[in-house]
Amino acid sequence: MPRANMGSGLACFYPIDKDEAAPRGIVPQHIHFPCGSCGKETQGRVLCSLIRKTDKQEILWCVCSCQQQEPTVLMTGVGDKVVYQTPIAKEFSASDSWPRELGQLYDEAAAAYSAGAHTACAMVCRKLLMTTACKEGDTDGKSFVSYVNYITDSVLTFPKAKAAIEKIKNIGNEANHHVAFVSPDDSRKALTIITYMLNAIYSLPAG
Repeated sequence: MPRANMGSGLACFYPIDKDEAAPRGIVPQHIHFPCGSCGKETQGRVLCSLIRKTDKQEILWCVCSCQQQEPTVLMTGVGDKVVYQTPIAKEFSASDSWPRELGQLYDEAAAAYSAGAHTACAMVCRKLLMTTACKEGDTDGKSFVSYVNYITDSVLTFPKAKAAIEKIKNIGNEANHHVAFVSPDDSRKALTIITYMLNAIYSLPAG
């Protein structure tokens, strides 16, 4: 296989093209990982690997079979266990049935969550709820609690929706006014609730 000395270690390259790889006796390399582009588990193709001289850890540049074909970089440790990945697989994705601007905001929240920016994720979730309330008929310039009440009183009025959406009032509230940080569990909860809210308003069939 083609090799190159990169200074920090020896790099190996694995061509994707079969016509190029086969005559040179290059065996394709694969590794299981959650794709940083589509978020799905994949047995992805390794394009290049580099073993660092300093700690002998291996860095892999990989691609999934999804349409994005964007690379995911992995670092493996003992037993080929993945110890680092960038970009992290995005678990949450906006629906095409949602209004475009809400989908864009949601994707920002999902990207923040995937990057470990949990306070930022919660703040965008709160913004999403307020923007949705205004889009559904409320007026601008009110308090966050007013928008929560509008959603639960005028848009999604069934009890389970009310109980779930009201939980967002406390998530990120301290971080919104003081120096405080939102936990991973709370940011995930906020994003999950927002997902159900948007699906219930915009994705359920009308009849």
